[in-house]
Amino acid sequence: MIDMYLYDDEEQSQVQFVGFVGEHSRYDLMLVQTDRHYGKTLVLNMQTNKFGIIGTDDIEEEGYIAHILGVTKEEGDEIIGYLNEVIH
Repeated sequence: MIDMYLYDDEEQSQVQFVGFVGEHSRYDLMLVQTDRHYGKTLVLNMQTNKFGIIGTDDIEEEGYIAHILGVTKEEGDEIIGYLNEVIH
């Protein structure tokens, strides 16, 4: 039995599934937007099973997206191209 919950919340979310092809690879992402993460978006790379809570500040950090989503630098740059369109 669980002695103590740290949190057990329910909230509305918007979920978007997107697949696209770049010059280096095919990408299958799931984006989840809620009020929980201070305006940031939960981004899941469904091919690598890696995810991150990403905002505009994270997109600007060199190499972060590639690292957090488990892709190469070139693939990360292609994903950033897409994320710049949908994360504000």
